[in-house]
Amino acid sequence: MNGFLKNKDLLAGLMFIVIGVVFFVGAYNYQMGTAARMGPGYFPRILGGIMAALGVIIAGIGLKNQAQWAATAGIGWTWTPVVLVTLAVLLFGFALPSLGMIAAIIVLIALSGYAAHDKVYRELAMIAVIMCLFCAAVFIWGLRLQMKLFPWS
Repeated sequence: MNGFLKNKDLLAGLMFIVIGVVFFVGAYNYQMGTAARMGPGYFPRILGGIMAALGVIIAGIGLKNQAQWAATAGIGWTWTPVVLVTLAVLLFGFALPSLGMIAAIIVLIALSGYAAHDKVYRELAMIAVIMCLFCAAVFIWGLRLQMKLFPWS
């Protein structure tokens, strides 16, 4: 398996950074308040800042481990997988409202699977089918969230 995809620290760190920044920016319009008298924006901003800071630390550890892995594997380290996985997550977010959940998941898995050095297309297809079924069962049918399953729905 690809060393980049084995490096969960880097991916987790990037996710923490993105989620932390989204919460911090999302709570920007709410009143902050003080620690003694918290406003509605206090908790999301503090939590977002802490998550982003932890994400930077975790991603730094992941980058250090990634560089060590690449040096021992003799393949060299590139930014291509980092950029492709980040782009895949961004495209998922933009494609979800317009294309629906199934197409967005397929785009996410196809693009992030392209970042792997050793691509096994059968495994990627199985992951896509399982994720589509699982997400539809949990979010659409289980939680009854109002989102499109297909572009025409």
